[in-house]
Amino acid sequence: MKTTGVFISVLFAFSTRTIVIAANLPSEVLKRVPTSVDLESVRHRFSKIELEQLVKDCGSGVVKGAVNSVGVSANNSCSFQVELDPLFFEPLKSKTGLLVEKDWAYQDGVQWFVPVEREVPSNFDLREMMVNGIPEIKKQQCGDCWAWSSHHGLEIARAVHDGKVVDHSVQTVLSCSRAGSCNGGYMKAVDFLLHGLPEEADFPYAAYDKQCKYSSSLLATGWEPKMLSTPYVGDSKRYSLAKRKPNGNFREGTKVKEMMAAMYDSKGPLVVTVAAYSISGDGIYNSCSSINSSGNHMVAVVGCDNSNGKTNAHVWNSWGKTHGENGVSKIQWECGDAKLNRGLGVSAKVVQYKPSCVPPDVAQVYLHEIKAGESVKIGAEQKTGVTCQWAPIEGLIDPTSCSPLAKPNRTTEYHLSATNACGTASSMTLVSPWANEKGLPHKVLTPHGEIIVMK
Repeated sequence: MKTTGVFISVLFAFSTRTIVIAANLPSEVLKRVPTSVDLESVRHRFSKIELEQLVKDCGSGVVKGAVNSVGVSANNSCSFQVELDPLFFEPLKSKTGLLVEKDWAYQDGVQWFVPVEREVPSNFDLREMMVNGIPEIKKQQCGDCWAWSSHHGLEIARAVHDGKVVDHSVQTVLSCSRAGSCNGGYMKAVDFLLHGLPEEADFPYAAYDKQCKYSSSLLATGWEPKMLSTPYVGDSKRYSLAKRKPNGNFREGTKVKEMMAAMYDSKGPLVVTVAAYSISGDGIYNSCSSINSSGNHMVAVVGCDNSNGKTNAHVWNSWGKTHGENGVSKIQWECGDAKLNRGLGVSAKVVQYKPSCVPPDVAQVYLHEIKAGESVKIGAEQKTGVTCQWAPIEGLIDPTSCSPLAKPNRTTEYHLSATNACGTASSMTLVSPWANEKGLPHKVLTPHGEIIVMK
């Protein structure tokens, strides 16, 4: 019940922001609405809000088949259209499912990665590397986009690197990852790919919270092949406690060039957050009404282009083949001052299967509580060809080591940046030298200075 409540509150927050600026629908649009749809009903409330916003942003012509009083196609200032089909009017809760986890950055093992800075091609698509076919894009049947996008990460990576199109079990992610349910789930589900997945026939999709059929020992062993790593794209310092807003979001986010480079260098998909959007056909979703949103949906990104002078992402959805073009849509990635359109990639993970270059592994335990005057070893194992830097260095014994002793005299948030030929990986850990005190103290030293953190 608690998870459902969070899901509803996320949807409500998303909708109330939009409804304030909603406009009445013109007659040429209303004529395209199926007679079976009651826009005033609770079931179709979110569809009505989305439709009103699209018409406001683009004009009536954004709706396929909308014509004015003299039979001429209505005006459309956008580069895409939507079909008012059953998918459009499906309740949002059955098409999305991302839950916002406020403290996701402050958990054990969370790490970030940015490839070596360089220019990458502005036009590429992982589908062009799938020499033996493209995995089928299916349709989610409940609020489990988080499971589908994670599962897509493995199928896409295998089609690229192994030349195999294998139907893997999304139900295993839904039932066994402990990352969510049919009422929504979290982005940490992507990490379940480190276990691999069985094939669909072994545990078919049931579209409900079916009990996991596998033992804990089998889950620990997993299935072949396994993904190598699934780091977030970016730098841990952007997700410092000093950068967190009161609502749990962060002042800085992922950069498009970083995401493009991570996808191109790894030859692997991104799994990202987004505020769900509708588009039919091969147009480019270039409405910029919702930017840097924390999102309500998870999808995969498999490529990009600059066909309209802008960088457009190629989004692999879980809404079947009628969304976009055969299930993959194009969306203008940035709007205005480098803002992410529909929040596409505010949080982004790259699925690394067989990268030509392996980034450093810098996973750490997030919180160390020690007694005043004691020390604790932090960081990661020193590897050949890896250089490490720490920020801040106060209280560190040998700050050039990848695994120094930390003996701070105040609570300190340490960030490790480890660089090799592939790029820079980073992570953070908190060392709190307070005996018998639970949770975070009020003052914390970070790379951005000392801050006050409420318990």
